[in-house]
Amino acid sequence: MQNPVYLNIENVESLKNRVSTPTFDRDKVMTSIAHIGVSNFHRAHQAYYMHELMEKHGGLNYGICGIDLLDADRKIYNVLKDQDGLYTLIVKDANESDHVKIIGSIVEYFFGPENPMAVIERLAHPDIEIISLTIAEDGYHLNEITGEFDQENPVVAEDVKNPFYPKTVFGYLFQAFKLRKSRGLTGCTILSCDNIKGNGDTVKESFFNYVNKIEPEFLSWLKENTTFPNSMVDRITPLTRSEDIDTLKNNFLIDDQWPVVCESFTNWIIEDNFFHERPQWEKGGVQFVEHIEFYDKMKLQLLNAGHTILGILGTLQGYKTVSEAANDEDFMYFLKTYMDEEVIPVLDKAEVHLVEKYKSTLITRFKNPFIYDSLSRICDESSTKVPIFILPTVKAQLSKDKVIDRVAFVIAAWCKYYDGVDDQGKAYKVSDSISNVLIRRATQSQQDPIKFLEIESVFGDLNTNPVFIEKYVRYLHHIRERTIKDCIKDFNVNLL
Repeated sequence: MQNPVYLNIENVESLKNRVSTPTFDRDKVMTSIAHIGVSNFHRAHQAYYMHELMEKHGGLNYGICGIDLLDADRKIYNVLKDQDGLYTLIVKDANESDHVKIIGSIVEYFFGPENPMAVIERLAHPDIEIISLTIAEDGYHLNEITGEFDQENPVVAEDVKNPFYPKTVFGYLFQAFKLRKSRGLTGCTILSCDNIKGNGDTVKESFFNYVNKIEPEFLSWLKENTTFPNSMVDRITPLTRSEDIDTLKNNFLIDDQWPVVCESFTNWIIEDNFFHERPQWEKGGVQFVEHIEFYDKMKLQLLNAGHTILGILGTLQGYKTVSEAANDEDFMYFLKTYMDEEVIPVLDKAEVHLVEKYKSTLITRFKNPFIYDSLSRICDESSTKVPIFILPTVKAQLSKDKVIDRVAFVIAAWCKYYDGVDDQGKAYKVSDSISNVLIRRATQSQQDPIKFLEIESVFGDLNTNPVFIEKYVRYLHHIRERTIKDCIKDFNVNLL
């Protein structure tokens, strides 16, 4: 039996008869995009789009320099360095087809903790025209209560003490742009690709506040030499499992230490606001718009909220994956009704045809049994997700005296989630930066249901709204007394 071939530039030629491999000459690729946060999602999404542009439409001027800044990223850094930036993308259709492709758009790689000055120098290089980010919500260092940049965060103070060994992404950007200015160079575009409403506006405000704290006189140059387009990114990308690595070895004879699995659906919408000439991503299906707000809101409150709801309800039931929960007809009926009656009414009515089309694709995507998207991943750091994905629906519906029954039920179920035991009597792990607070308040809610709503950093002043409180308390009582499955069944018939 033939042994698997280790994935790197030396061996990739021998794989072209098994899977799709890069046909462009990687030696001719010029790096003009620096991407901070080389996550699975980046590799399934932005790096994929860039690879496709190089393959089909030229675009060799837009190679990617991957950059990771956290100690926890050392493993992926080592893997991609060993593999010369190459990795395998496994696209899983709902019809059980696997489309396997070697992606070659990441042509450089730097690791901040190993050599911060090398990262700063690379970001300052005149060839870099776009700095893109997937750093997750906590990378923006936002205050839990105000949602604004937290200038008193200890890591910001560390950056002030050790400016050339920064702990924040803003510290790296600040030093890089200072070098650009001192060398008579211009700035560039900073493109956030995170699941945050108004992600470009968020990174802009946070970065400018950071600079204002450290060197306010630098702000005027920065404002004239940067742009921050908002974007909406969309592709379900679960964690890589050992089974995925084994499948590549056994079925395709590829030894890839960290492949990426994703669904076939992908979407990327960007505000056309770039400081330099941008890649012609529209040739690969990227949509450029003047304003992103509608698309952003639709995705966050339908897809991301839908994921979170299935994560909470499914975990309580004892399910392990999104597809298990989505293929439960009772759960899916609840979710579809939530979308129809409580989310879609707060979206732009002029775009109802786009909303309906997007909603119908979501149902199919959630049900895909070949995307092993664990509910534990979906529920991780829920305290940062619920305020972004679900609470805007609560607030919008309350402001119009509209229906909030299902969203109140979800918040009640989320409280029950922190009991840590499903309806089959099995314990599950709760992972959240404020898990101690969440678990303690959920325990206290057994005597006083409002205690859970008093977490100001999550709920704001929602605990003062009598309409919401009445429904939340009623549903929490039912959820604590009965199984989540029975509650959902009754709810779908008569709202409990």
